[in-house]
Parts: sequence; C-alpha cells; structure tokens
Amino acid sequence: MLTAVIRSDGSQQALAATLAILIPAVAEGFLGHAVIVDLVGVAETERAADATGARYLRASRERAWQDAAAKARGDRLVLFDAGDVPQAHWVQAVERHLLVAAGKPALIPLRGAAASLHERIAFSIGGRGLAAGLVMPKAMALAGRLDQAPVRLPVSRERAG
Repeated sequence: MLTAVIRSDGSQQALAATLAILIPAVAEGFLGHAVIVDLVGVAETERAADATGARYLRASRERAWQDAAAKARGDRLVLFDAGDVPQAHWVQAVERHLLVAAGKPALIPLRGAAASLHERIAFSIGGRGLAAGLVMPKAMALAGRLDQAPVRLPVSRERAG
C-alpha cells in the first residue's frame, strides 16, 4: 500500500490543492493512506486531516519525513509539500515504477528547467536526503536518507498556492 506524506507550512489553499489531486488515487485504490505533517501548528491543518481521514502529525521541518514515515501504514511512501500538484498520469508512472523497481527510490520532478536542474544537481552531487517528490520504500524514509540516487519518473509536479 502506498501512503502519501504531505508536509504543510500552514497554507490551507496549498494543502487543498494537493489533497484534491490525491482523491482520484484514493478512489482507484492506489493510495491507501495519508499523513499530513503540520510544520507550524495551524488548527485548520488538523481539521483538514480529520475531514479527509488522514493522520495528523505535528513535527519539525528537520524530522517531518521520518516522523511521518513512522506513522505511515503503507510500506511505500510518496512525499509531497502542500501545494505539490503532480501531472495527470502520475499514478500510472508511480505504479509502473513500483512494479518494475519497487526497492529503488524515484522522483516526480518539479516542472520547469530551473527547478528540475536544481533537483538534478542536488541528487547528483551525493545528496541523499529526503525531499518532496520522492517515492520510496518506508525503510529509507525511516532512515532519513536514500541509499541511491532516485530514478526520475516521466511525469512532473507543479507548485500551487
């Protein structure tokens, strides 16, 4: 089962944009669970988690991904920042990756040349920290770092809000 982890900095519009794109994946049975990590302690974020059936967690930015991984039900995670909106066929791209190389991390890259280049550089120079857009085994998220560079998926994500 795949769990979505959404890191929220308090913007309810950004959180709503990401949650809206995840609803079809839940309806299809592809996404089984979500954890919303509140970085700033906004009551509306907790209410949004409750209204959507997601688990709510208050955590620091430094520990957000790891703490959320510990609360995730699934054995595979997809990490998003509130406001991340993956392209229409992201589910098929992630599903294919999980069928072919489930043990390897993957990345739904940000759209745009500058953002994409920044991500490429970050992962190519030895950066193995956790970041939004990653699809990975839960064990890697619990460890707080990737054991290898992620595979870039053929879809991208944009930032809303």
